[in-house]
Formats: sequence, C-alpha cells, structure tokens
Amino acid sequence: MTELAERARAYLDALEADRQAALALSEQKAEEAKLIQARLEGFQAAMALLRRENTGDKNDADRKLEEPVRRRGRRPIRQLILRELSFSGEAMTAAQIARAIDYNPERTETALERLEKGGQLVRSGEGQWAISVNTLTQINGQVSEYPNPQRHREHSQH
Repeated sequence: MTELAERARAYLDALEADRQAALALSEQKAEEAKLIQARLEGFQAAMALLRRENTGDKNDADRKLEEPVRRRGRRPIRQLILRELSFSGEAMTAAQIARAIDYNPERTETALERLEKGGQLVRSGEGQWAISVNTLTQINGQVSEYPNPQRHREHSQH
C-alpha cells in the first residue's frame, strides 16, 4: 500500500510540475502578445502619418513651418539595448545590436561595455552579448527567468 501511495504522490508531483510549466509558458505568451500589440499600434500610427502626408493636409504643413526647429533629445541607448536583447531572447553581436537600434556601431560597443561593467550584460567568448539574469528579472517587473537558460549558462561561462 505504501508503494501505491508513493507512486500516486510522484504522479501528483509530476502533474504539478506540468501545471507550473504551462503557467510559465502562458506568461511568456502573454508578454509576446503585448509586444505584438505594441508593434501593431506603432505600425498603425505610422500608416496614419503616411495617409496624412499623402493627402496634403495644408494646416499640418503650415504648422510645421511656423514651429521652430527643435533638436531631437538624446535617445536612451542603454535601455534600447536592454530592450532589444530581452525581446530577442538570443545573444547578439555588437553589429547586430547597432543595426537593430539604428545606432552608431562604435558607440554601441561603448554602451555595451558600460552595461557589462554594471553587471547588466554578459559577453561570450564569441563576442556575443546577452542580458544577465538579474537584469532580465527587473525589466518590466514581469519576466521571471531567462528565455533560454542553457544558452545563458554557456555565455556566462566564457
């Protein structure tokens, strides 16, 4: 009878592990859906801007002429790098990151090195960058683990 109870307990433990894994996957899918929704909204806003430009809205054009030219503020490069690496879930080279965030490659490398010194990124022996586990858990306060733990362990050991 004890053996039967042990087997039943093992089965219940396995079911609980499966349930926990399904919940974690659901959370990841929900986060992915949010990202897709944000991309969709951004694309829709861009399309609206294009429609407005193509219709030749005179009032909008007049307003542009009247407003003083403003210099664009500084972009939050470090945050853009962290966001790009967290969204991709894969390690990337400095050149890939620079292209993804549309930034100067040399300055991207400098920012990456500063993030590494701050413990927010790790660099592999192949020159690829990955977000550290501690940083990933802080982003959006929702992500609870590294998307690819095996790959992270490989990179952090180099």
